Amino acid sequence: MMLQMLLIGWVFALLRVSLGQAQVPIQANFDASQFQGIWYVVGVVSDDQGFLDSKDNLKMPVVLVTPLPDGDLALKFGYSTPDGGCQKTDTTFTKGAVDGQFSNKGEKGRAGRAPEPGGGRGPAGAAISAGSRPSAMAQTDIRVVSTDYKHFAVLYVEMQKGGVRNVWLQLYARAPELFPEGAQKMQQLVPQVGLNPSQGALLPRSDQCAGAFS
Repeated sequence: MMLQMLLIGWVFALLRVSLGQAQVPIQANFDASQFQGIWYVVGVVSDDQGFLDSKDNLKMPVVLVTPLPDGDLALKFGYSTPDGGCQKTDTTFTKGAVDGQFSNKGEKGRAGRAPEPGGGRGPAGAAISAGSRPSAMAQTDIRVVSTDYKHFAVLYVEMQKGGVRNVWLQLYARAPELFPEGAQKMQQLVPQVGLNPSQGALLPRSDQCAGAFS
């Protein structure tokens, strides 16, 4: 009887995850050519414990997005490090079945110190994430939920690793400042994906990676 109850609970848990994921929209007619270029990660909301433990110490990463001929996206991240430097990291988002949906196939870090604890766990953090980037071993679902290409983009990242599921929302901006329409879009999505505002952070601007990809 106990085993049956556990199995039923597990099935319902899977259903909740599947339903939650199905409710996450994807930008209609996503155009990677318009999405390319420099972005700043100005805000993040996540239930990842590493992010929650370190979010008050994180700074705004800079991202360079480049579409690839096969439909994938190449991303280069610049993260501020505690010693005043800039750590650069490359990752590739593999195109999914729908335009605007991707998975993560791994990343390679370059020159610079590794992020402090909480800063290398996960999107930036599909990371893309601010200070928390996805492991090559994690199963990662990445969706461009909404973007106007010129000012903001909201990204949804879901990671499955070791039986643990983490969800991220990331607010990208073309300028290193909060864009109101993008912030509103992300705020509306937070409860929809099972997060709450207390799990978020607006990231302060940093000049440590200024010009990193110019």
